[in-house]
Amino acid sequence: MESTAPTPDQIVELALACLAERGVEVSITDEGLHTDDGRIFGLEPLRRRLARFDRHEWKEAVRNHFEVLLQASPEMPATFEEAASNLRSAVVAAADLGLFDGALMERPLTDGLGERLMLRRGELGMTVTTEVVESWDVPSHRVWNRARSGSLWDEPAERERFTVGDGVQYLAIRGGRWTSTRVLAIDRYLDPAPRYGALVAVPARDEILVHQIRDESFTDAALAMLSHTASSFVESPLPVGCDLFWWNRGELARICTPAEDRYRYIQVPEFSAMLWRLEEDTMRARRMA
Repeated sequence: MESTAPTPDQIVELALACLAERGVEVSITDEGLHTDDGRIFGLEPLRRRLARFDRHEWKEAVRNHFEVLLQASPEMPATFEEAASNLRSAVVAAADLGLFDGALMERPLTDGLGERLMLRRGELGMTVTTEVVESWDVPSHRVWNRARSGSLWDEPAERERFTVGDGVQYLAIRGGRWTSTRVLAIDRYLDPAPRYGALVAVPARDEILVHQIRDESFTDAALAMLSHTASSFVESPLPVGCDLFWWNRGELARICTPAEDRYRYIQVPEFSAMLWRLEEDTMRARRMA
């Protein structure tokens, strides 16, 4: 699909006009639009989302977007108990960590990925600051566990299988803005104790890709997943990244990352050892056949 997304300047102009209609005063910063009551509206997700609309529909889409945003209360729950049912975890690009001078409650996961604490507000999500969490006076691991549980168990997601090459398959898990957290529970999509692990991609907050490695045909799945990831990253309003990861026994390691107009392989000793083991197992199976 050819993108018709507005330029960054155009989305600022559209947003300012919409907010002016509602009498909302904002200031423009690198993070987005700041309101007097402390809310910050990031515009890049909205800009990407408008690529799905014709140009003459942009204004109405922006109106609808801010109508929902402005209805959400900016007030944070006073206690953990009050917040618990709406706490969510979002896996994001590591490059996106550290916004707002590090005030947000977030943490790194692995090379290329991080985790951000958020609060569900209807269909939307609001970031939560470290200051707010500290005011709840509960251990941070309890907050994170509840947020992950909310994303993993309280949010719907669908599965779609894609077949490439000689019947090699990979799985796309799709849902709302909390779906990326499912990359932290990949084992639910795999056989028990997979010998070679799995390939994983997180192109966007609303989609992850998984392929369980069973034999040497995993290279076909890897190429297809990289292509799929690049497309989803461009089209999604909530992009994460174009990296390819290897999941093994609950751990994620980045093994491939974009570099200019190609992909760069990242050497991971455990992944190299797995490839050697896979080759030996394949040769042994051929000798016995």
